[in-house]
Amino acid sequence: MSDEKETGKPDEEKKNSAPEKGFGDEIELFVKQIDALAETLPLAMIAIGRVRVTSQEQLHKFLREECKPVSHKDGMTTYRFEGGQYLKHQRFLRRRQKAELAMMLVPRGLLVALVSQFDAYVGALIRQLFKSRPEILDSSQKPLTLSQLIECGSVEAAKEFVIDKEIESVLRESHNDQFNWLESKLGITLRKGLSVWPAFIELTERRNLFVHTNGVVSRQYLEVCRRHSCQIPADIGLGDSLPITREYFGAACDCLLEIGVKLGQVIWRKIQPAEMKKADENLVVTTYTMLSEGRYQLALPLLDFATETLPRLSSEDARLSCVVNRAQTYKWTGNEAKCREILDDEDWSATDIKFRLACAVLRDDFKHAIELVKQIGATDRHVEKHAYREWPLFREFRKSAEFAAVFQEVFGEQLNTLVVKSKAEGDLSTERPN
Repeated sequence: MSDEKETGKPDEEKKNSAPEKGFGDEIELFVKQIDALAETLPLAMIAIGRVRVTSQEQLHKFLREECKPVSHKDGMTTYRFEGGQYLKHQRFLRRRQKAELAMMLVPRGLLVALVSQFDAYVGALIRQLFKSRPEILDSSQKPLTLSQLIECGSVEAAKEFVIDKEIESVLRESHNDQFNWLESKLGITLRKGLSVWPAFIELTERRNLFVHTNGVVSRQYLEVCRRHSCQIPADIGLGDSLPITREYFGAACDCLLEIGVKLGQVIWRKIQPAEMKKADENLVVTTYTMLSEGRYQLALPLLDFATETLPRLSSEDARLSCVVNRAQTYKWTGNEAKCREILDDEDWSATDIKFRLACAVLRDDFKHAIELVKQIGATDRHVEKHAYREWPLFREFRKSAEFAAVFQEVFGEQLNTLVVKSKAEGDLSTERPN
């Protein structure tokens, strides 16, 4: 279920009245940044792969058409070069070698970028922490000299200087020590029940290897991984070189997103309890987006976190939205029994009609669901027309002929339609049906 918000505010007006960033803005930006990097790797590898293939083809063509084979022995061919052909051969060979190196180096660079974005995000969360609780700065061990005070010119500038130094100091520490610092300042435990923690530590330590040892396994990597019960391949030992596969990179993106969203949500709710409703909206929209994109393995731990770990949400509507989304995520991953278990734990009879409809759909009780769709009708704002077309909740329901018929009956149009308006010749724009 979705919690959509739209604004028609012009870009220039937004720019002129741009409010200060809050926790929600930082979480949203972080998710977008990690997603952008996640989508970059496959595109980059396709491009590099094409260069590698092209360079190989050009090398073979050069040998075949411009050089003379003089002997064949044991599967090896000897060619005779003329004039400057040897240098041309070397250029083709270097081009292929560079593409092969890029196949190894680009994933490493993107993994380093992933962890760098996480570090920047942690710094942004700490800045929000200091902004909301300036008294935490009182314990800072970053004294200012007289010359630094004079250079700052104001108390506010001096405060920003101390904040910058404190953040810089924290980010220099290991990721484990960063969490220790946050836990001490907030007075809460951040890692209890965090099953993804060992994977996070291994990922950040692997990043350190790529930055400092060209990916060669060090004693520190093995010791830190052992201390945090990280799972590493049994055949990996001291002096081995660690690879980055697309599967590993995808898992790394999910790992950082899970930890990042959870960390931001916990700190936000602890520091600004009055903004719990905004935090709920952020969490519902974030998990709904993952659910609608079919990223179930990422949505699951966040929805488990929303319903099982967080002590409370701001409203029953927000809580039930998370419950419904959690139940359907288990359903779409093939765990029908867990979906039913989650639904059975709630009394849906007294809930809003949209939740009763959700429950009926997830139980595959389409007959009752049809009755509720009729009851909701075309003017009830609980479930709008586009929701029937877009929400993943109705994924299987949409396939039934009965639902297509009742949709046309209620809204006076076919379910599977798309409105396309021509603004000008050769300029088509697609509008979402309302």
